[in-house]
Parts: sequence; structure tokens; C-alpha cells
Amino acid sequence: QNIDSSFYRAKIDSLELLYGAHKQIPKAYKLEILLALSYFPELKDRKITFKTAKIKTTLNARPTVGSLLFRKRENRRYIVRINTTKKKGRVLMPDVPFNARIGLLGHEFCHFVDYDHKHLGGVLNRLFAYLGAKSKEHFEKEIDQLTIEKGLGWQLYAWSYYVLNDSKASDAYKAFKAKIYLEPEEILEIMKANKTY
Repeated sequence: QNIDSSFYRAKIDSLELLYGAHKQIPKAYKLEILLALSYFPELKDRKITFKTAKIKTTLNARPTVGSLLFRKRENRRYIVRINTTKKKGRVLMPDVPFNARIGLLGHEFCHFVDYDHKHLGGVLNRLFAYLGAKSKEHFEKEIDQLTIEKGLGWQLYAWSYYVLNDSKASDAYKAFKAKIYLEPEEILEIMKANKTY
């Protein structure tokens, strides 16, 4: 259920050799990023840049505009932005437990897997889905389900449980998360149905 950070910390060089190619990874989150990437062999050759930014959510992920427009799907480049806005009611990465960080990262990497299976029009349709609450909810819960199928169900559960029960997130943010994403009980139900509980 929990990925032991101390066990894998001694193996970080091997993890970086296997999963760190074409990735610009901040040192502060290197271990959890590499561990999450280990569940996504299809992203091994993708160029992914992690950078800090002042955004409203803990992380967000997207393809770069240039690679989306001018590169083949197998050559797309992706960006993961990590929030640094120290505003009351926000959930910051340093406050998130290690196991939950892997679940959150896994969710974002599933977006990349989803984008990789789509031509430009399909990716744009996904991006437009964010304009409507219903379509966004459907999309994000689909990505959560894919995260579970990737073997990160317990880590996604840890992330969802932390945000809704243990974090200092605002009530409005918690309500948003509970509506748009799978709640902990829903994650457990899917894991039971998939026999990964």
C-alpha cells in the first residue's frame, strides 16, 4: 500500500538511469517523480520538463504548444508545473505525504498517456473539456481510473484522502476536488472491482 521512500532512495541512481532520460527533474522531488515514471514505460523517451509556477492547483500538466502543433505524437514534449503559491487554502507539494505525491504524479502522467493516443484534434477536444464542469468531471475521473489501472490505486487513494481529510485546503477547494475527481471510497470500490485491493 505504501511505497517505502527509504528503500528506494538507495536505488535512485538506477531509477534515474532507467527512467530519467529526456527529463528535467527538480532535485527536491526526484525520487517520487522517478518512482511514478517507473509505472509508465511508454513515457520513457518522452521529453518532460518539471518547473515551478504560481498556479491554483498543486500540479498541472500539458503538452507544449510547439510540439503539439509541429511534432509527431511520438515526439511531443510535456510540461509539469509545480505550484509555489503560498496562499491560504492551497495544497503545496512539500506538505503532501510521499505516497500521495506518487499518486498525484501518476494522475498527471496518465494525462500524457491519454494525449499520446490522440491526434491534434483529439488533444484540443480534451483541452476544451475543461471549459465545462460536466465534461471536466468525466475526463478527470477517467484519468483517475487509468491511474488505478496503472497500478497506482493505493497512491491515488492516499492523495485523495490527504486532500479531503488531512490537508489545509480550503472548503471550496475540497468541494471542487470531491466533485471533479474520484473520492477515496470510489477509488477503493474500483480497486475491489479490479481485484487490485
